[in-house]
Amino acid sequence: MAVKKKNKNQGPGYHHFSYAIVVVVVTAAAFYPSVGNNFVNWDDVVYIMNNDMIKTISFSNLTRIFSSFFMGNYHPMTMLSFAFDYSIFKVSAPGYHLHNLILHLINAVLVFFVSWHLFRKNDLVAFIVSILFAIHPMHVESVAWVSERKDLLFTMYFLLAMLSYTFYNKTSQQKYLYYTLGCFLLSLLSKAQAVSLPIVLLLIDYFMVRKPGAKMFLEKIPFFALSLVFGIIAIKAQDADGSINSFNIPVVNSLFYAQYSVFVYLFKLFLPINLTCLYEYPVTEDGGVPFYIYLSPIVIIVLLFILLKTWKKQPSIFFGLLFFLVVIFPVLQFLPVGRALVAERYSYTPYIGLFIIIAVLFVQLRDRIKSSGNKKTLNYIGIGVILTLCILTWNRTKVWGDSVSLWTDVMQKNPSCMSAYINRSFMYIQYKQFDKAIQDCNDGLKIDSSQSKLYVNRATAYRHLALYDLALVDFTAALRENPKSYDTYQERGILYTDRFLKFDSAISDFRYFLKFRPDDKHGNYNLAVAYYKKQNYDSALYFCAKTLELSPDYADAYYIRAITCAARMDFAKAYEYGTAAQSLGYTMDKGLVDGWRKKANIIIPDLK
Repeated sequence: MAVKKKNKNQGPGYHHFSYAIVVVVVTAAAFYPSVGNNFVNWDDVVYIMNNDMIKTISFSNLTRIFSSFFMGNYHPMTMLSFAFDYSIFKVSAPGYHLHNLILHLINAVLVFFVSWHLFRKNDLVAFIVSILFAIHPMHVESVAWVSERKDLLFTMYFLLAMLSYTFYNKTSQQKYLYYTLGCFLLSLLSKAQAVSLPIVLLLIDYFMVRKPGAKMFLEKIPFFALSLVFGIIAIKAQDADGSINSFNIPVVNSLFYAQYSVFVYLFKLFLPINLTCLYEYPVTEDGGVPFYIYLSPIVIIVLLFILLKTWKKQPSIFFGLLFFLVVIFPVLQFLPVGRALVAERYSYTPYIGLFIIIAVLFVQLRDRIKSSGNKKTLNYIGIGVILTLCILTWNRTKVWGDSVSLWTDVMQKNPSCMSAYINRSFMYIQYKQFDKAIQDCNDGLKIDSSQSKLYVNRATAYRHLALYDLALVDFTAALRENPKSYDTYQERGILYTDRFLKFDSAISDFRYFLKFRPDDKHGNYNLAVAYYKKQNYDSALYFCAKTLELSPDYADAYYIRAITCAARMDFAKAYEYGTAAQSLGYTMDKGLVDGWRKKANIIIPDLK
């Protein structure tokens, strides 16, 4: 190896730990703004705020966590982590962000010690690898986005597995192999990207100059078996969520896009500018594949050439580059998943390999320099790079401060990104800034008039502004563009019921919605309301009963049931259901309920 070796008998003392402490302090400072961030309306609402799966820690819920897919993933350790946070912080975002930051700091320290053991206890190499990993702006997404807890967890167990395996390589003690296997399983249970570990273990064998033999390969069989099982589970989870090739990208195009993404990751490593939370597939104006995408195999050819030239003469570079390619391979979109070609979070673990190359080349250059003045200049350049990355990371964490700042940033980087207009307009509605929401929808629809979600958001804003005619037009336009937007049928039905008194139209919309969502309690309730207002009391009572079967504490359904019974002159039932609604917190006129009691001749015993 071309870097200086330390005494192999030298253990990690104060001097070595001081490097790790510097990494922790600098990283905590760079990411400090993230602790005060809010949740964002990009998975956080689903993962945290509306996720019943994390709100109780019980045997039945644990069984559900370990037996269910969630958001196209199987990651029970991640869900358990959120359940732990919810038990302490409920829906207070800073607690979740602090947990993310702590995990990132742990990972930075683990990167230091993994590198330290791989490079024969070379402090400087380990420090450079860990500090670059810790403060690179491409890693902000994994830390500042609560929903990406899975990156932090899978990487922590992945690194623990690597660390344990280096001990196994040095000592041949079987217990370390078992520890490695256990950490690997936990990593897989956190995120499926961990499937690459078995090949990484073989890379460690190569790098630590382990003599090849049957044992070296046979002991990896359980690891490859787990990779295969969890790889199949991951594909099934994505397929169940409808995420696999949802944009019908031809296989040939996927091959070129995947290779192009490697170039993007390499480019962002050295120039982390114009970062964004959503990198959509680049297309031409007519929806075709840009010419430069077809040039992407050149990048792969160059990388393969470097591997061929370094595997004997520069094992550090060979190890680092192959580590990057192996770990990032599962997320290169050869099998397209979702709408993003590239994601900054995907670089979190793979970049370790590239940071190893940078660290080794820096140390080699430094060792070749004879002049102490030139060495100082090189050191200052290194410090300048670290400070620059810290500033970029500090600023990037603030972009993730809330949903509006996040999607504003996306619009600035990609003005044609529809997701940004959809998500920011939605948040403006939540903040009751309806004029801003309408402006976002107008701007987005000028770019793409087929976006049904923008029509829905604009209709919702119009409804809040009491512009009901305009709201109805937009709900109808949304359904024209996307007839499978089933929730929109419900929204339009409510508008027909409450504002236009078109009960037949409302009933038609609600029934169509329930055709696809028969167990939706709100859909059944809204249908009951429409039937009540149409004076079809039998149907109103039927759908009230259906609602209460689905949700026994649905107070509004008891109220509709009560006034329906009163309309049918069944005052005893009206009184019964009215008091039930009151007991569940529904605010009713006491005189109305008492009037039903009197008409039903119900006498309340005097308990005095």
